[in-house]
Amino acid sequence: MARYRFIAFSKSTTPRYLVVWDLAWTLIHCQRLSPASDLGVAMAAAIARLAGDGWEPEGETDYGFVFIRREGERRLLMLTPRDPNNPTLQSFDPFHRK
Repeated sequence: MARYRFIAFSKSTTPRYLVVWDLAWTLIHCQRLSPASDLGVAMAAAIARLAGDGWEPEGETDYGFVFIRREGERRLLMLTPRDPNNPTLQSFDPFHRK
């Protein structure tokens, strides 16, 4: 049986975004990564930068995201192909009429 290979860290021809959200999906920080970026290195660098500010990852980044915590506060660090600054990509309206 073939195993599913998660593609969060695969090279892409489009930009990726490294985003920090609070638990109410409020954007805290966003870094645009060029299509040729090494996403694993970018994620490790972000975790190191956040660790310098006292944030601790709660797990591994195997799936392109990890919860981080500091003094009772929790946030989500994730890789995404969607630009979090573009609100049209963030919502779905089932009643959209042309």
